[in-house]
Amino acid sequence: MFELYFPKDTAESKALSKKFVAGTLKRIRQGIYTNAPYEEINDLVIRQWSKIVNYLYPNAIASHSTAEHLKPVDGTVYITADIKVRKSVKIADSLTINIIPGNVNTLTEHFLPELFRSAPARMLLENLQIAHGDTSALKSLGKVWVEEKLCTYLDRYGEDELNRIRDMANKSASTLDMQREAKLLDSIVSSILTTQPIKNLASRRAIAHAKKEPFDTHRITIFQALADYLQRCEFTPSPYQYDTQGWLSLSFYESYFSNYIEGTEFEIDEAEKIIFEKKTINNRHQDSHDVLSVFDVVNDYSEMCVVPSSTEELINLLKERHALIMSQRPEKRPGEFKTEPNKAGGTSFVVPEHVEGTFAQAFPIYQSLPAGLPRAIFMQFLVAEVHPHDDGNGRLSRIMLNAELVANEEHKIIIPTVHRESYLNGHRQATRSGRFRTLVKVFANMQAYTASIEWSDYGEARETLERHMADKLPDQGIATFNREISKHKITLPAG
Repeated sequence: MFELYFPKDTAESKALSKKFVAGTLKRIRQGIYTNAPYEEINDLVIRQWSKIVNYLYPNAIASHSTAEHLKPVDGTVYITADIKVRKSVKIADSLTINIIPGNVNTLTEHFLPELFRSAPARMLLENLQIAHGDTSALKSLGKVWVEEKLCTYLDRYGEDELNRIRDMANKSASTLDMQREAKLLDSIVSSILTTQPIKNLASRRAIAHAKKEPFDTHRITIFQALADYLQRCEFTPSPYQYDTQGWLSLSFYESYFSNYIEGTEFEIDEAEKIIFEKKTINNRHQDSHDVLSVFDVVNDYSEMCVVPSSTEELINLLKERHALIMSQRPEKRPGEFKTEPNKAGGTSFVVPEHVEGTFAQAFPIYQSLPAGLPRAIFMQFLVAEVHPHDDGNGRLSRIMLNAELVANEEHKIIIPTVHRESYLNGHRQATRSGRFRTLVKVFANMQAYTASIEWSDYGEARETLERHMADKLPDQGIATFNREISKHKITLPAG
């Protein structure tokens, strides 16, 4: 294991110096030695930057941008020390320590055994400083960053935390010689909390907070990345010609498979009785109604032609359709957005306070996409990721998906039981890694597959689906089903 060695006293200094003369240690600079080979020294210095700082300036604090990053950025760190003149120290070829004269006792907090850093109120003031020189962008993160950071505190801890930070900054401004920055911070906080004009704000997130429309910044980044990927894809439209029997057959399987994915499991014969004979199966009233209610929505051609033209229309559509499909589950608050956070597996969805704001920020991204499959995929992922309701979000997202296709006179999409894992895996990759190809491929393949079935003859359609093992679990039928979808060549870019 390679280490850095710092002498604690004269005796240790002499011992390390002798090892350096003997060639068993290398000296990086006066008082700093290492047993690392030359090719490892730069990386070692970067990893142990805080120990170097502590040795050279024992009472210094990590400040400015380094108080946020807590590591070198482009090989540079900023510290504040009790010195008279600003200076810069180079360690090996990899680390530059910029030492800024200043107070090292006010508004600080411990973050490593060997080092303190600026506490939040001070860090915000420091990053509002006007920096000069080539390294200015590295030293101070700027007003937009400060606004974003304040929004993070607001989301996490509430308005009281912003007021506390502002009070602490004002109280210490003279001691830190940051009166100008404290005045600016006070203005930003007041604007976010709407006691001063919003025009003082520069960050989209801060403006949204001030308008009481906070949003999930991480999700918006993912949505934009998905839209960028969809813009790179070349889809061949799949035109649909309406006919009554074919639409009925397709709507049946659309509801059947969509419910099965969510755990509402019936045999096809049972689902036929639910939908075509309006029967309740095995006293499962709510489950039976889930299948029937989704069918009633997706079988309504006029309903499925409706797509939103504004954020308000999107929100209204989601609430109206949710009320329809969850009407027999009053405990799920049909037609109402969630009031408690929800999650699935390891994925936490958008918090209730950010739902409408996230839709508002995402809607222009949706509008930037071509009608048809690109908007349909985006809409499905948007609804699934926001997860705006207590329950029924998956089914609702697929209704919204197909409405986009119907409105563009294209074939709807079914996600058969056998393809469930591919569909969910596509979502996981998009959510966790920002990789969209699998999800987009699933939808593109399933549109081509859905269009290949002769829906106008219900019996023939059922026979085809069963022959392709579409109604089986993935471990039972995926090999057979994949052979069928491989007939539909879909070329997509990496990503």
